[in-house]
Amino acid sequence: MKNILKDNIHVLEKVDDWRDAVRKSGEILLENGDIEERYIEAAIKNIEKLGSYVVITDNVAMPHARPEDGVNKTAMSLLLVKEGLDFLGERVHLVFMLASKDNSSHIEVIRKLSKLIDDEELVEKMSLAKDKEEILKYL
Repeated sequence: MKNILKDNIHVLEKVDDWRDAVRKSGEILLENGDIEERYIEAAIKNIEKLGSYVVITDNVAMPHARPEDGVNKTAMSLLLVKEGLDFLGERVHLVFMLASKDNSSHIEVIRKLSKLIDDEELVEKMSLAKDKEEILKYL
């Protein structure tokens, strides 16, 4: 997980709302050329249509869209919002943006993320981290 996220972690004090969190987590991947702008908008539209399905456990959301929505390379980013945010009724601090270039290349990334978020104590520590370096230490 550390290798996947190493250069894709941002820490913010707060965000305006869940849409802002999705945009900011997507901008990390956009800056690297991993996705196109339209991927971020597709992820937002999915959540508007389907609700808080992207909140995958306490404190953790994983917004995403389809490969054809503008993915150039399978990648993941992590946005830590220190203050936390209301994600359609769910409290979230960690926003992992997932981008998969096809319908299968993300499976290993999901497996590693699942292992990570299964550890509630680790999720809590990451949610309270001060900076990127502290998050990397936990990974």
